[in-house]
Amino acid sequence: MPTRTAFRPDPAIIRRAMVREGERRSRQSDLLGQPVSTDYDIVKVVANGLDPGVITRLTNEGLTRRELEFVIPPRTLTHRIKNGERLSTDESERSVRLVNLLLQAEQLLGGKEAATAWLRQPLRRFDGRSALEVARTEQGARLVEELLIQIEEGYVA
Repeated sequence: MPTRTAFRPDPAIIRRAMVREGERRSRQSDLLGQPVSTDYDIVKVVANGLDPGVITRLTNEGLTRRELEFVIPPRTLTHRIKNGERLSTDESERSVRLVNLLLQAEQLLGGKEAATAWLRQPLRRFDGRSALEVARTEQGARLVEELLIQIEEGYVA
């Protein structure tokens, strides 16, 4: 009877995954404008409201102000900045959603230029709408995340 060996994950693979996760959290912290090391940290950040500077940081990543209007309308953003207010919970949640998609696309596609180009590209899967348009809703963002995972795992070309 053959002997069974217990599954032992490759330590090198685990180390690479941990490094990637650390890099992602570092980029997430930079874009959100405050340190986050866990998903629960992000929950707290959203509940407290993000600094409006997250919009500037996203435009510095290559997204246009017009593409970010679904996060917060321009007049509201101006008002929040003028009065020193933080983003609302909903606005913060939309910001985090976009940051996460951007980082996921960057990691898969190799950089921010490739990621923003892909996010803008009309896709047949979404009836000719771009991933950025679909991600305006939470459910749409989940579909975009699923597509990125499928691409990474080789299910979609």
